[in-house]
Amino acid sequence: MKMLRHLLPVALLLSLACNAIAQTASPPAEPSASEPRVTAELTPESVVVGQPLVLRIKVLVPTWLPSPPEFPNLDLPNVIVRLPERASGPVSERVDGETWSGVARSYRLYPMVPGELSLPEQRIVVTYADPGSTEPVTAEVPLPAFTISANLPEAAAGLDPAILASDFTLEQSIEGADGTLGQGDAVVRTVTARIDGTTPLVIPGLIPEVPDGPVQAHTAEPKVAETEERGVLSGSREETVTYVARYGGTVDLPAISVEWFNIDSGEVETAQLEGVTLTIDAPPPPREPRFTGRQVALAGVALALLAGLGWLLVRFALPPVRRAFENRNQARLQSEAHAAGEVRHAIAARDLPAFLAAREAWTRRCPAVPGNPPDALDAAAVAVSSALYGRGAAVAGDGGWRALGAAFEQERKHRLTVHGHRVLIDALPPLNPS
Repeated sequence: MKMLRHLLPVALLLSLACNAIAQTASPPAEPSASEPRVTAELTPESVVVGQPLVLRIKVLVPTWLPSPPEFPNLDLPNVIVRLPERASGPVSERVDGETWSGVARSYRLYPMVPGELSLPEQRIVVTYADPGSTEPVTAEVPLPAFTISANLPEAAAGLDPAILASDFTLEQSIEGADGTLGQGDAVVRTVTARIDGTTPLVIPGLIPEVPDGPVQAHTAEPKVAETEERGVLSGSREETVTYVARYGGTVDLPAISVEWFNIDSGEVETAQLEGVTLTIDAPPPPREPRFTGRQVALAGVALALLAGLGWLLVRFALPPVRRAFENRNQARLQSEAHAAGEVRHAIAARDLPAFLAAREAWTRRCPAVPGNPPDALDAAAVAVSSALYGRGAAVAGDGGWRALGAAFEQERKHRLTVHGHRVLIDALPPLNPS
């Protein structure tokens, strides 16, 4: 019996360990059979740059969809994404012996650069009827990640930009270039490029720039049109430049040449347009003003005189002016009016220490009248001090500070009246003590 009691805890520990190992080794739970299913299929696996791949996303549920799924935005760098007409439609499939219904959507992806481009895993929001209660249920189902692969034929590797198409043509019209042009006449050059088998967005600028001179160029905004038929893109790019004659002479409107790769023949071809020379019968352009040696010398002398005058002003005129301003500012700072302003500022700021210091400075500039001490001013200051620092002190109210301000103004008026409204020179400290 004793041995059995010792073996029971060991057996219990072994049982718990076996259960833990079994739980660790068991495979993860599979998704519920009633959850929506999302699949993605990309065909073909690789294409030539500018040609379409078809991405078909299919959403299936065991019941039905009360509202369409919320498909994610397929934003890929250097990839044109298009939703063709009737891109979405209903589908049904047999899943585990049952008929599931749903929606399929097809995207056309046009990679514009060679290499592999990856789209990370995204999520599709699906609202479907719950199999048990038919109530709407919302779930986020992952859309698997996928990779787009595009290649550039070896023959097209040297093209810049890389135009890969089944057809590419250039057309132009030049209006107003017949005969000699007069001043103000205009010539309009329009060049149109048409492309089949890819987007017209790959077509570069067509009409070269002409520097301003005998003519002035006015360029209109390019017009780009794109069409799609059964997944095949095509379109055109139209550019228009108007040249207005200004001065006499000749101007060459350059020829245009564009190299492109024919995906049907596998060869590089060239589309070309001829240039044209414009002749303008008009006065020559005005000459740029030129300065004579005498004018340059006179300008140098004038600059030297101005520099000398400036040096004299800085050297001799500026110091006295600066000293006068400094003396005036010093006199203002030593005045009775400035000291009185400091007292008012301290009262307005409710700052008793600053008031006492400012009052002391003001008293030196405007002494008290002999035999008539400032009783009212002292009493008001004592009242404010008692309110701030006395027994049971509290914050001095506005009434005490207003009384102090009124007492100061009354005392100042009395002193200025007695002293004849002037600052006492004897009360001021010397400006230049020896």
